[in-house]
Amino acid sequence: MKAGIELKALRKRKGYTQENVATELHVSNSFASHLENDRREMTKELAITSASAFNEAQYGFEIARKTAMDYIAPLTTTGDAIEWHRLALEQVFINKSKKAIERFNEFSFVQPPEFADNDELDQIKERAEELLDLQMIINSFLACLEQEYGISIRECMKSRLSYWKSEEWI
Repeated sequence: MKAGIELKALRKRKGYTQENVATELHVSNSFASHLENDRREMTKELAITSASAFNEAQYGFEIARKTAMDYIAPLTTTGDAIEWHRLALEQVFINKSKKAIERFNEFSFVQPPEFADNDELDQIKERAEELLDLQMIINSFLACLEQEYGISIRECMKSRLSYWKSEEWI
């Protein structure tokens, strides 16, 4: 997979040199340069290693998106409509969440799937799209909080796993 843009952006956010990146990934300096400039593709194994080594949510989410074949929503880093700042992301999260809850309250999933008509299927697709909008905002907000407050989203995730297991959610 090509991950040069993500790797270069991570390096700049963290203040790393290409040599730092090469050391962390246990590759040569020239290979790190080739990765960063998309002259070489990152293997899935190296992508996993890099996400673990750098322990940064923004990079991790972007690599997960590439490896999960678009099952992870992109982050809001490239658009002009949402500023990459905790207060802006917080407000978008609140507004989108409220709107999604209202829309979910207006529609019921009680109807068994085999009896859903085309209009209901369209509404179900719209609810799924709203959930994806929230996924994008939530992941962006998490990555931004990590950057601005210096917390580790990966450590937060690890601590939540035991709670989710205790609640028998997973």
